[in-house]
Amino acid sequence: MNIRLLAAVLAARLVGWVSRMSGRGGSSLPGLIARRVYPSVLRDLAAKLEWGAILLTGTNGKTTTAAMVRHIIETEGRPLLSNRAGANLILGLTATLVQAERWRIRPRADIALLETDEATMPRAGEEIQPRLIIVTNFFRDQLDRYGELTTTVRYVARGIESLGPGGVLVLNADDPQAAQLGYGRPDVLYFGLEGEAAKTAEAQGYDAMDARFCPRCGTELNYARRYYAHLGHYLCPDCGWRRPDPHIAVVRWSRKDHEMWVRIHGQVESFQWRLPGIYNLYNEAAAIAAGAAMGSRPTAIRESLATFRPAFGRMETLMAGDTRLWLALVKNPVGFNQVLSAVFEEAHEGGFSVMIVINDRYADGRDVSWLWDVDFEHWTEKLSPRRWYVSGLRARDMAVRLKYAGVPSDQVTVDENVNRILGKAMDQTGGETLYILPTYTAMLEVRQELTQLGLVRHFREG
Repeated sequence: MNIRLLAAVLAARLVGWVSRMSGRGGSSLPGLIARRVYPSVLRDLAAKLEWGAILLTGTNGKTTTAAMVRHIIETEGRPLLSNRAGANLILGLTATLVQAERWRIRPRADIALLETDEATMPRAGEEIQPRLIIVTNFFRDQLDRYGELTTTVRYVARGIESLGPGGVLVLNADDPQAAQLGYGRPDVLYFGLEGEAAKTAEAQGYDAMDARFCPRCGTELNYARRYYAHLGHYLCPDCGWRRPDPHIAVVRWSRKDHEMWVRIHGQVESFQWRLPGIYNLYNEAAAIAAGAAMGSRPTAIRESLATFRPAFGRMETLMAGDTRLWLALVKNPVGFNQVLSAVFEEAHEGGFSVMIVINDRYADGRDVSWLWDVDFEHWTEKLSPRRWYVSGLRARDMAVRLKYAGVPSDQVTVDENVNRILGKAMDQTGGETLYILPTYTAMLEVRQELTQLGLVRHFREG
């Protein structure tokens, strides 16, 4: 036994226990301590996983896709460890492995499923040497931290270089930036959509196209179909580069029946469409592709996903008395537009209100100018909720955005205090649905308040 590895793991677990007992969470601190004691701790522990590790990255859909993949693996009875708390930087990944067991040094699990921040991919790939990498999509997100989209793509490309022999790369064929990462590689499994897209420019035009140019030659792409933003069926008129044919394809879906039909290596299977919105079709397709890459049978994947429940804040619903709460994370323009689209699909019957909570902490992104790229003008006209509630550190910025979108000020309640306005919104939305749309740290605040109210179970990070 490596004495420094032993010391690193024990010290990290002690610090994690003290941190949790003091109410501070402790999702990343144990990773910091472990790496200080023994810098190779993540590398050594990852190497002991019998099956290996899965890194899941991309801009939108990481947590939902990870939850689905985790459910597939666990339903099959395979021992798994995962960063369920969402700590996806290198310290969080390290903490996941060092705290995997209470008494053992090496984790019993033979698979690690690690949701990974895009900028962390180079280091995570180099240290973990993953067996499977899943890339959901690329959109502009936290420009103050990532810079332009091309920078984010380069981070992930460097992480993919660590995929070893026999490894598999699961990519979104409908995203030009994600698909090009598999160019010339023999180890790629593509997923995508092949059903009918929106038929009018108005229906599909409210999302900005973050990647409209060919990633190989820079020419503007032509689209035969667009599902949202720059995701669809594309072709470069100059160099001829085009969308790869997906191995896993959603060929049809029904909003009414909550059902989707997926072609898996030529065989079409029916799946429950668990969460609303086109972007959740992509999340489920990515999870199905991951299951297929691990050798799971299509029928086993279907049966597993039939019992899937969403992660907190990812279109999760719960009841507060007779008020229905519906929570969905928002963090960038494309994601916000898609959440508002899902609200529109969901809220066509009955009264409802919308609560938006905007923070600008590091995990949210300091720059909130992205709110002006969300097409509120399109959605406020379509949604017409009974009332808008706005909160968070940047509540005033959000209120101004709604004002410019044409929402009358007497329909908007503004209060930076999340707990206070949440209580008011739930009281005033009695018997109807309150759609809560928070940024990341705001979502944690909402979760904490709902825990205090006894509506959700306590969530201990780490």
